Amino acid sequence: MRGRPDIPALVAGLAVLALGGLLLLDGLGGLGLSFAVFAPVACAAAGAILLANGLSRRQ
Repeated sequence: MRGRPDIPALVAGLAVLALGGLLLLDGLGGLGLSFAVFAPVACAAAGAILLANGLSRRQ
Protein backbone atom coordinates (compact mmCIF):
# COMPACT_ATOMS: atom_id res chain seq x y z
CA MET A 1 0.00 0.00 0.00
CA ARG A 2 1.46 3.34 -1.05
CA GLY A 3 1.07 6.36 1.18
CA ARG A 4 1.35 10.03 0.41
CA PRO A 5 4.75 11.29 -0.70
CA ASP A 6 6.84 13.23 1.78
CA ILE A 7 6.32 16.76 0.41
CA PRO A 8 9.11 18.52 2.37
CA ALA A 9 11.64 15.90 1.30
CA LEU A 10 10.44 16.19 -2.30
CA VAL A 11 10.72 19.99 -2.29
CA ALA A 12 14.14 19.83 -0.61
CA GLY A 13 15.40 17.33 -3.16
CA LEU A 14 14.14 19.40 -6.08
CA ALA A 15 15.66 22.58 -4.63
CA VAL A 16 19.04 20.94 -4.13
CA LEU A 17 18.85 19.48 -7.63
CA ALA A 18 18.07 22.88 -9.13
CA LEU A 19 20.87 24.59 -7.21
CA GLY A 20 23.28 21.86 -8.25
CA GLY A 21 22.25 22.28 -11.87
CA LEU A 22 22.82 26.03 -11.68
CA LEU A 23 26.26 25.53 -10.16
CA LEU A 24 27.12 22.93 -12.80
CA LEU A 25 26.10 25.26 -15.61
CA ASP A 26 28.13 28.04 -14.01
CA GLY A 27 31.18 25.78 -13.72
CA LEU A 28 30.92 24.75 -17.36
CA GLY A 29 30.71 28.37 -18.47
CA GLY A 30 27.08 28.20 -19.54
CA LEU A 31 26.00 30.85 -17.05
CA GLY A 32 27.64 33.95 -15.70
CA LEU A 33 26.54 33.32 -12.12
CA SER A 34 27.62 35.82 -9.51
CA PHE A 35 26.81 36.15 -5.83
CA ALA A 36 24.23 38.83 -6.67
CA VAL A 37 22.30 36.23 -8.68
CA PHE A 38 23.02 33.13 -6.61
CA ALA A 39 22.09 34.54 -3.18
CA PRO A 40 18.41 35.25 -4.01
CA VAL A 41 18.10 31.87 -5.72
CA ALA A 42 19.52 30.11 -2.66
CA CYS A 43 17.20 32.09 -0.37
CA ALA A 44 14.19 31.21 -2.54
CA ALA A 45 15.12 27.53 -2.42
CA ALA A 46 15.49 27.63 1.36
CA GLY A 47 12.15 29.44 1.62
CA ALA A 48 10.42 26.83 -0.52
CA ILE A 49 11.79 24.07 1.70
CA LEU A 50 10.66 25.85 4.88
CA LEU A 51 7.23 26.60 3.40
CA ALA A 52 6.66 23.00 2.34
CA ASN A 53 7.80 21.80 5.74
CA GLY A 54 5.50 24.22 7.55
CA LEU A 55 2.48 23.44 5.40
CA SER A 56 2.90 19.69 5.81
CA ARG A 57 2.92 19.93 9.61
CA ARG A 58 -0.46 21.71 9.77
CA GLN A 59 -2.37 18.48 9.21
